[in-house]
Amino acid sequence: MAAERIAAPDSTWLALPAILLIAAFVAVPCLGLLLLSLSTGFRPGDGWETLLSGPLGLDHYRRLLGDGFVLGRLIRTLAVSAAVTALTLAMGIPLAVACWQSRGPLRNLLVYASVLPLLISVVVSAYGWSVLLGRKGLINEALTALGLISQPLKLMHSDLGIVIGLTHILLPFMVLSVLASLERIPRALLEAASTLGANRWRTHLLITLPLARSGLRSGVLLVFTLAMCAFVTPAVLGGNGTPVFPMVIYEQFSASFQWAYGAALSIMLLIVMMLLVAGFLALSGTRRPA
Repeated sequence: MAAERIAAPDSTWLALPAILLIAAFVAVPCLGLLLLSLSTGFRPGDGWETLLSGPLGLDHYRRLLGDGFVLGRLIRTLAVSAAVTALTLAMGIPLAVACWQSRGPLRNLLVYASVLPLLISVVVSAYGWSVLLGRKGLINEALTALGLISQPLKLMHSDLGIVIGLTHILLPFMVLSVLASLERIPRALLEAASTLGANRWRTHLLITLPLARSGLRSGVLLVFTLAMCAFVTPAVLGGNGTPVFPMVIYEQFSASFQWAYGAALSIMLLIVMMLLVAGFLALSGTRRPA
């Protein structure tokens, strides 16, 4: 008698809790922000009935597109996020490869050191960097004592300080993403490349990195999107003199009380990030063999 095949459970039901969670805590707030950004008569303190029954229009989006300061902050945020992504990529790949090739206590130490920034509060990390990067911080004092500089470098309240702080905080996301892909690579491929005469650098360049492409893609997306949305680190290390786009949004809600305009800025940031992510996935997508 042939063995009866057991039907696999419908995977839709397995995804239902995550779908409900995303709908409740992501989709619904985004729809609320979209409605608020289109409202032309809503004021802080008005009830939801005013928002739902009031006039709608694109006035705030037209104002946004004509606001040079806001567009400049958006471009600046894109540049900072790109710099952070490039730095984490340059530092994360060697660290992930080192974790992958190590064994025993050394591997555990490297992995623990890689994820250590995730174990520390973002606020604590940001203020820790402020101690290092200030005019009287350890870095400037050390460079002055060595005679390398005569005046303190402006590391705080600058884009450089923001890039340094975000790179430190977001590096684990790059390392863990790349390491997860490296773990799926058969080590026999590396041994075969070594047998055929390829040195270590050539092996990593032609075999390891192409096979870890999915991890690289995931790490780039994670780091870039988190850097675009970062608020605490830029607020501490950049200050009001170098506001990034999330800080501009925060000011519209907390200081200017222009909630509808702040909602339009939030939707604009979401649209820009979705377009960039979609474009990146389209350009970096795996090509299927014919």
